[in-house]
Amino acid sequence: MRPAGLHCVTDSSVPASSCELLRAACAARDLPFVAIDANRFEFDDERELPPFAMMYRPAIALAAIRCEQFLIRPDVATFYRDLDALHFDGPAAPLCFQRAGLSIPRSVQIFSREREPLRRAVHRLGGLPVVLKTGGEGGVGVMRADSWPALYSLIDYLRSQGVAPWLQSHIPGAEHWRVVVVGDHGVAGYRNDLEPDDFRSTPSDELTAYTLPEPAAVALAVAAVQVTRREFGGVDLLRHPAGRWYLLEVNMPCYYPHAQEFAGVDIAGAMVEHLHAKSLRLAAR
Repeated sequence: MRPAGLHCVTDSSVPASSCELLRAACAARDLPFVAIDANRFEFDDERELPPFAMMYRPAIALAAIRCEQFLIRPDVATFYRDLDALHFDGPAAPLCFQRAGLSIPRSVQIFSREREPLRRAVHRLGGLPVVLKTGGEGGVGVMRADSWPALYSLIDYLRSQGVAPWLQSHIPGAEHWRVVVVGDHGVAGYRNDLEPDDFRSTPSDELTAYTLPEPAAVALAVAAVQVTRREFGGVDLLRHPAGRWYLLEVNMPCYYPHAQEFAGVDIAGAMVEHLHAKSLRLAAR
């Protein structure tokens, strides 16, 4: 049975290349591609997907999430290992990684503005500076506090906004890497370089930086995606100057086109083939 095609839940915030590369990958495999505008979607039972359809959501807005939750069914092929994985608690991921025995920087979530507990938490992390993570894309929402006044003022502001940040040990001199995982394989990797006068990094503009890191790092990335009960993700890693690898986070959805457009790695093709194979297995049942 021919799959019903890839249905891409998107909106105006998604870079055009995220869908166009998937559209081209589908066309190369004679598979239909359907874009679903989450902001115009009508939550009507008649809008359900056909059996054995494939679905991916590159959009991160709430409307897109609700659209995906409405359309998902056991006979729809997605990057979720099971239906419950759709509701994985992303902010709790560091705890899940710790429980799974994966190597992450020392981390603690902060819910209180009280100074003494905060000082004790920083001491457990190894002292200042510390990194504060609040979520976001492209490094937005990731901050570094180098002094107690800076940390106190940041915590006061974040807690006043209802945000409970993760405090994380700062690892000086570490390299930041991204590994794109599809299924149980790392299909692309690249080093991120530091911005001038910043501790955050952006994808390198050197073609030699676009290669998978050593097998131990790829295995860590694959394991991290499995913990989140997904089959696709952009995994951020840190390489300590001494060679140790640390897991930062798994991003799903993630912006994958950079490595494809810059380095020619057919990530979209790997994504479509994974979903296609899953669709055929569902149909065979």
